[in-house]
Amino acid sequence: MSFLFHFVWTPIAVFLVGYVLLRIMGKKKAVAEMSSFDLLVTLILSTTITEPIVTKRLGVATYFAVAIALIYLFFSSLSLKSKFKRILTGSPIVLVRNGDIDERGLKQAKLNTDQLLGELRVKGYTNVADLAIVLIEETGQISAIPKSDKRPIQPSDLNITPSPMYMPIPIIIDGEIVEHNLKYIDKDLDWLSNQLQSYNMSKENIEAITLATLNQKGFLNIDTTARNKTNNGIYNYKPGDNN
Repeated sequence: MSFLFHFVWTPIAVFLVGYVLLRIMGKKKAVAEMSSFDLLVTLILSTTITEPIVTKRLGVATYFAVAIALIYLFFSSLSLKSKFKRILTGSPIVLVRNGDIDERGLKQAKLNTDQLLGELRVKGYTNVADLAIVLIEETGQISAIPKSDKRPIQPSDLNITPSPMYMPIPIIIDGEIVEHNLKYIDKDLDWLSNQLQSYNMSKENIEAITLATLNQKGFLNIDTTARNKTNNGIYNYKPGDNN
């Protein structure tokens, strides 16, 4: 019976305790989005809840895991108050201000200029002089805000009112009809067949469709498994092609 408890029920209990505590703590962030405080608590909790797998002390580990979760919730509530927030979570560090690199900020963030330029290239910026401010947030991620004359043109700049944001609705994915989405848009298989006919296709060769989505105009956009033929040239180069 002890063998069954240790090798079967203990891992299940550890998983369930960890899952429940993380749900209670609201841990929905990726590691890269966590603050130092979040990451520390997650590491401590993960070590605590897995300890019974080795030592067989499930009750003790569960107690400490629950205690850690309660402490985290307490300090999280404190971090919502302005006078505790800076102590518990820190504040953003300025790396670039009005196009000028802040060397003190780089030193505080333990970054060099090459690393900063690399992070900015990932975000699509190649010229530091184009940026109004660059910050490293409390999560460790870098945010960059361009100068007003370097930002993308907005519809409001041209006195244009764009159409409401629309998310294409998948109707076919990997050759299979998404039945609940078809029902959601109040369409049937006959409508789908008519849409496929406009692409010279039918339900019989639906497996050749990688993705079919309903666009804003009420028609299907279809992507098939057939490869598009492109002309050779410098603008069609792909790494790994035979040259």
